[in-house]
Amino acid sequence: MYSAEMTARTLFAAFIIVMTVITVVRKVRNGIRNHSEVQESVALLQRRVGIPKEEYHLPGGIYDRFRQNMADDRILTAMAYDILDYCREQTWNIKVNSTGKLGPHTAGQYMNSEGTGKIRIRIGKDASPNIVFSVLIHECMHHFLTTSGIGFENSHKNEVLTDTAALYLGFSEYMKRGQIGVGYLGYRELLYAEKLIRSKE
Repeated sequence: MYSAEMTARTLFAAFIIVMTVITVVRKVRNGIRNHSEVQESVALLQRRVGIPKEEYHLPGGIYDRFRQNMADDRILTAMAYDILDYCREQTWNIKVNSTGKLGPHTAGQYMNSEGTGKIRIRIGKDASPNIVFSVLIHECMHHFLTTSGIGFENSHKNEVLTDTAALYLGFSEYMKRGQIGVGYLGYRELLYAEKLIRSKE
């Protein structure tokens, strides 16, 4: 006969196995869904933007100043203008503020009012230049897409589109460097999206 302790251990082990299976199934389903949405995003960008852009390189001087003080709003805003100017040369209206008040699971936030974009970037204790810069790129892509009238009605699809646009417009290396802990596409999905985009060149 099993003791109460053995029964408890068996039930706990069974619970762990069931939860592991559920987690794997969810990841597989999400990956499949995101792959389909990446394909839709690339097709939309190809129609609306044209040929994918070459890899972007942030000017060294501004990046050095950014690494010394990631919470400097003037530097963050200057970087946002440089990112957007690389996407398309036009008159942009964007303001970036650093904050510690977005919550532990929100790295950045974008708002738009009559063409004026406002970005808030969380600079927490875990912040690194790569992560903060990839968040800034993601939020700038929201501004680019919004002001270009490019998007989907579904909010999750729009977030996948935003990450895909970052790759399409030449920011893939920066997005991959800062992917850990941020972004709507996992690292493998970023690689999948990048491969798909390069096949369209």
